[in-house]
Amino acid sequence: MSSALHHLSLKQKLILFSLVPLLMMSFFILTRMHGLINESHSAKHNHLAVQTTVQITELLYQLQNEYGLSTNQLPADNALLAQQQATSNAFNTLLNSEPLAHLSEALDPKSIEASQMNALLDAITLTGHRLANARQTLASETQSPLTDLYSQLHTQLLQLIQLLQLQTSEISQSRAYTDLLNLLMVQELAVKERSAINHLLLSDSFNLNDYRTIGSFMYEYGRAVMHASNAAISDRKSLLQNLQDSPENQRILQISQQIEQQTRISALAQNINANLGYGGLMGSFQDYLLKGDDVSLQKFNSALATIHLNLDELNHETRFLPKFKPALKTIEDSIDQYQFSMAKLLQLKQQGLPMAEINAIAQVPASEDKLSQAMTQLLMPPHPIDSQKWWALTTQRIEQLHQLAKDITQTMAQQSEFQQNQALTFLGLYLLSALFTATVTLWLGQKIIRNFMDKITKIANDMQQMAEDPKLNINIRVSGTDELARMARAMNRMISERQKANHALTRAAAVFDYSAEGIMVTDADNHIELVNPAFCNITGYTLEEVKGRSPSILSSSRHSQHFYTTMWESLQTEGKWEGEVWNKRKNGQVYPEYLAITVVRNEQGQIIQHIGLFMDISKRKQYEQDLWYQANFDALTGLPNRKLFNERLQHEIHVAQHDSRKLAILLIDLDQFKYINDVQGHATGDLLLKDVAKRLEGIAGKTDFIARIGGDEFVLILPRLTNELAIEHMATRIIETLGMPFDLNDREIQISASFGIGVYPEDGLDVSSLTRNTETAMYQAKDAGRNNFKYFTTGMNEAMFARMELEQRLRRAVAQNEFALHYQPIVDMQTGVVCSVEALIRWQDPDFGLIPPDQFIPLAEETGLIEPMGEWVLNQAMHDLRQWQKSGLKINVAINVSSRQCINTRGMGFDQVLQECFNRHHVNPRNVHIEITESMLMGDASHCLSTLESIRHLGSQIYIDDFGTGYSSLSYLKKFPISVIKIDRSFVENALESNANANLVKAIVMMGQSLEMELVAEGIETEAQWHFLRDLGCHFAQGYLISKPLPFDEITPLLHIKHTALLNHDYQDSCVNI
Repeated sequence: MSSALHHLSLKQKLILFSLVPLLMMSFFILTRMHGLINESHSAKHNHLAVQTTVQITELLYQLQNEYGLSTNQLPADNALLAQQQATSNAFNTLLNSEPLAHLSEALDPKSIEASQMNALLDAITLTGHRLANARQTLASETQSPLTDLYSQLHTQLLQLIQLLQLQTSEISQSRAYTDLLNLLMVQELAVKERSAINHLLLSDSFNLNDYRTIGSFMYEYGRAVMHASNAAISDRKSLLQNLQDSPENQRILQISQQIEQQTRISALAQNINANLGYGGLMGSFQDYLLKGDDVSLQKFNSALATIHLNLDELNHETRFLPKFKPALKTIEDSIDQYQFSMAKLLQLKQQGLPMAEINAIAQVPASEDKLSQAMTQLLMPPHPIDSQKWWALTTQRIEQLHQLAKDITQTMAQQSEFQQNQALTFLGLYLLSALFTATVTLWLGQKIIRNFMDKITKIANDMQQMAEDPKLNINIRVSGTDELARMARAMNRMISERQKANHALTRAAAVFDYSAEGIMVTDADNHIELVNPAFCNITGYTLEEVKGRSPSILSSSRHSQHFYTTMWESLQTEGKWEGEVWNKRKNGQVYPEYLAITVVRNEQGQIIQHIGLFMDISKRKQYEQDLWYQANFDALTGLPNRKLFNERLQHEIHVAQHDSRKLAILLIDLDQFKYINDVQGHATGDLLLKDVAKRLEGIAGKTDFIARIGGDEFVLILPRLTNELAIEHMATRIIETLGMPFDLNDREIQISASFGIGVYPEDGLDVSSLTRNTETAMYQAKDAGRNNFKYFTTGMNEAMFARMELEQRLRRAVAQNEFALHYQPIVDMQTGVVCSVEALIRWQDPDFGLIPPDQFIPLAEETGLIEPMGEWVLNQAMHDLRQWQKSGLKINVAINVSSRQCINTRGMGFDQVLQECFNRHHVNPRNVHIEITESMLMGDASHCLSTLESIRHLGSQIYIDDFGTGYSSLSYLKKFPISVIKIDRSFVENALESNANANLVKAIVMMGQSLEMELVAEGIETEAQWHFLRDLGCHFAQGYLISKPLPFDEITPLLHIKHTALLNHDYQDSCVNI
């Protein structure tokens, strides 16, 4: 085979190669077409079987109609004759039909299916002829209906349908055959039930066997319906269920149940009748009357017990049938008479009378005519329906079943026809596609072979010319993108690459000369052979100065001998080495360089050269140093940052652990630094941080470590503690140093600091725990009033967690508006009229109830939540004020304002926020008073003055609240636009018991009068306090004597009350709004 292929040309080989897959494809196409032809034959076979099934179904329907008429009417009746003719026509149509003939021909004569089919068709033909002969016999003679022939033919036709079911391989068709067979069985049982009950309705005599036959048909019909419903698909199941649920079928079921009940009644009545007559109750009574023996008595009692048992069952069965009640009453009365007479006979016998005398005395029960009539009523009751109505009802049900069977066969016929057409369509499409594929394949094969041979010929000719031309200047031109074209282009590139090799050598020399990296080439003994100009520029040596010398001329002596030993070992084993080295220039300057050395070996693997490439990395080293500084030091203060602090603290902990000694850290936080930043500006804040850093560096020891780890947070590490007094001493120095004024931009600023102290190992064994606990101590110092320090204790964590929980709840409260305003009235002490109210915020926590402001206001100010809370208070208070004004009340409202609200983070001044609220709620600014505290005046005086002037300019009066509790100064009262002074409750409540407090209150009142300011006394709880302050000249009163703070709805009625009981009658009834 292989020798024969050698003699073929390349073109012949390609043609042979292309024919092999074509032949394989043809084989597969023919195989598939054979399968499609078989599918087509199978579909046609199935279609013939379905057409035959349609004819069988129609024949069964006609046969069932004939059976019904033949069993209930005279044979010579016209309707029966017409139906027999219709059945004969359907029978002949089936046996002579083309689908059945074609189906028989399509079967393999030697197959079992063909044998079964032919045998069954012969049997059907024979039964049909016998039925026809029987019809003629019945026409001339009066005989019983040929029920057996009908049943035999019906069974044979169903078997034929089962054989036809085997002709299909489709699951859906097989399911349809199964549903059809089940439905035909239901239809057959419906016909038998109709005939049996109709025969009963036409009968004049009672036959219990007829009732039992009807019951059997009813039971079988119910089972057949259930079986058909369970086996059917969902659509047919619903149709069958609808048929069963129809009013006509329900009426048939009701009649069937009545007949079944009558069967039970008649059976019980028959039992009673059997136990009444000869050998029963009456016969044994007569025997005992004649003989007086115990055998007759025993028979009587046995019959009596049986009759009573059957009567009980009859009473239960007829409890809803009042028409049987008289008959049952008659039977029971007759039985009771016999029972009474028997008891009387027994009594006379016990008296010892002879049987002849007893027979003469005893009386036989009354006439049995009524008893006989009652038994006849129970044994032969009237029928529940007329025969004609029953026949119409059941015939309609049978026709509905037949229609359902026709629908199934019609669906099967449509499906089989679709399958046959589909198989033929696929066969045609596959044949066309096979022809098209073969044509295209041959055409493409011819085009590909021609194109391939043209390119091969072109390449062969050009290669022949290349062999004759030593200059290699031929360019092979082959079009396309296939492998031959790629081979031609590769050959062209090979020619051009040889020409480029010389150019590459030239460029390599240029790279060597003009490279920015230094290049040094040494021989196998590590003597310098060649260097490039960059080497000379970096080292300062010329080629003449280093040629033949060792590279050690550049050594800086910074590396150990081990470093160079490792380098040479890497060159020997791996053939290369790279890394950073410190070398020395000709002028003696040491510099860093990145060096890469590669070993060059010959074909035998011997080292012949070393090539070293290096670059000066002095600038990169400086850049890395700058990056390290930026990553570890604070750019503003120059102190170490948090990263370097953590590393240093970790190191000091290791040292302290090793030396078994303690160390301490002090976490310092500047008080009110954010306030300074917001008011003075970030530039002033930065200058302050720098000065703080310088002062801390000035007091830190040589071994101490100071760092800035946050915005206004500094930390000091005391690594070598001799005793804890050193910590206390350092803490005191920090407070004193930071407590001195700072001169920033010609402005003197006073600050304070709060810090926590943590000691290793008591307060933490690692950086995280020690820093966290120290921070907790710092927060405790802030909560304790600032400008102090706290040592960490274990209880602080609980307080810290409580504070964090309170903060989270407070943030939720702000987001969900869990606040409410309570109002406390302010009364004019001269008139007793409520002229104003003070708005007091309350927190209605859903879990903890009402929370007073002193528990959450300080935290709100510290976290900044006071701003949204304050705006909510302004809006709610003005909303309530507007409601009061609409109701006719002339009243003012006083609102407390925190210093933090004057620095609005939204970039708006407090006067702008206040103006927005006035506009939003349509409130006159004169009806709103703003209450501030003395501590607010002690802050940034210029900013505070500007804010208060803006508020005053809007038209609102300014109160100074809790006057006397802070650093009260007369200069503040004169400098700031304050209208009213509120005397703190702490002075008022003790004014009558303490002369010092009384004199202080008098001094405040006199100071307010001298400045022409009005005064409000807070916390008045007794009438004595009222009269004391009123007599001093105080203008207004506020306290529990008048009312405690109340919600809007509860305070509103009190605003109309005039407190006349506290007044002298000499005062005017006028109210001056404050």
